[in-house]
Amino acid sequence: MIDLITLTQKGLTDQEIKQIVKNNNLQTNSKAGKIYYDNMNTKNRLDKFYIRIESNHHMKLMVSFHKYYNLLKTGRYDNSNLFNMNEVSKTAESIGTETGLKMDELNVYGYEIGMNLYLSKDCRKYLDKIQTIGILEAKREFFVNPKYKNERLKTTYFYREMRKVFKVYDKNFEMTEKKRITNPEYPFILRIETVFNRVEKMTMLKFLSPDNMQRMTDQFLRDWRTIGFDCELSVPKGTNIVRVDLCKEILRNGTDKVLSDAKEKHKQGFLTEKQFRRIREFIQNEWDTFKTVIKKRQSIEEQEFRKVFEYAFKIVKH
Repeated sequence: MIDLITLTQKGLTDQEIKQIVKNNNLQTNSKAGKIYYDNMNTKNRLDKFYIRIESNHHMKLMVSFHKYYNLLKTGRYDNSNLFNMNEVSKTAESIGTETGLKMDELNVYGYEIGMNLYLSKDCRKYLDKIQTIGILEAKREFFVNPKYKNERLKTTYFYREMRKVFKVYDKNFEMTEKKRITNPEYPFILRIETVFNRVEKMTMLKFLSPDNMQRMTDQFLRDWRTIGFDCELSVPKGTNIVRVDLCKEILRNGTDKVLSDAKEKHKQGFLTEKQFRRIREFIQNEWDTFKTVIKKRQSIEEQEFRKVFEYAFKIVKH
């Protein structure tokens, strides 16, 4: 489940730097008169990991545990299969052996936990219906990331202050864009990821401990079980689509937020006075009665997502 991870170490000695540079064939570079070392020119070709040592003797290592594990097992730097937590520690040991780094002493700066879901239809069918994750005050909305075409990736807000970000995307589409070979046996892979940024006071020794592995696994399960899809509604005959959409929004976010958002849209000119009044009057005068005659049901896509998620989770947690 552990994918891309960023590890750091401060205060390296000159001898330690010399040894790391030698072990990993790092290049000597200069910027503004300051010397630093990295493998930027070869990392894409070797496709394993990125190491950089700054002039202040701080080191950064970036590597995908999932892809590195597959590289050792199959010769392919790939994360489109399932990767369980028991394989994480073994992978860390292998990376330490290859790089010559003392992995337990490195500090975790950021990491991703991900899982692949093998579905029956084009991933857009699911992505188009995924809307939120979390409950109550912790609920977050998913947005299409415009950086990627065809609306194949959605994320929650990922501005700098966000230490935890959720992502869901079409894995095969991503691999095709990067000119990687996909497996025709699994044409529809939806990948879900939780990204943690700027982790504080976490060594790799603690990160890899059984208790922490269990805690991260349990949190991943709790988070992704709360994913919210666009629901399907059974409504009285003659109910127009505008009212159906309003009902969905109320069920998703609650009356207070819907009314508050409508007020703001009206203030900014996105809703006319008539449109705002209809929303307000429906919430205040009709909703309590109307909600008793509608029925909410999961879409076929949501049902499949939840079933496949639970199945895949049982495999990767061990």
